[in-house]
Amino acid sequence: MDDTDAWRNERRLWLEGSDPYRELLDEDCIMAFPAPVGLLRGRSVIIRSLQGIPRWEHLTISEKVMSRIGENFIVLGYLAEARRAEGGPYAACCTSTYHGVGADWKLIQHQHTPVD
Repeated sequence: MDDTDAWRNERRLWLEGSDPYRELLDEDCIMAFPAPVGLLRGRSVIIRSLQGIPRWEHLTISEKVMSRIGENFIVLGYLAEARRAEGGPYAACCTSTYHGVGADWKLIQHQHTPVD
């Protein structure tokens, strides 16, 4: 996966529906969100948690950092500033870790740390 695709995938996960989650998440992906959501493990659990929650309509990603660990891991870090149609602004420092085998890359970890 090249750098552009990695950042495009992050945007898709924030802004699109459940399709990118089905496509990009590893079966055993772990996600950590602020309360009340908390820790989620497994693609099906994560996708179920999206039901009834509106997607973000506006997203700005800044302070981007990327590390490649060997040929098979990419770690992204960034500041996300987002807003839903109904609701106030949300800001968080986020990380995502992708694991790739050949052309098949899957998200294995994602977390949010809220920023005041």
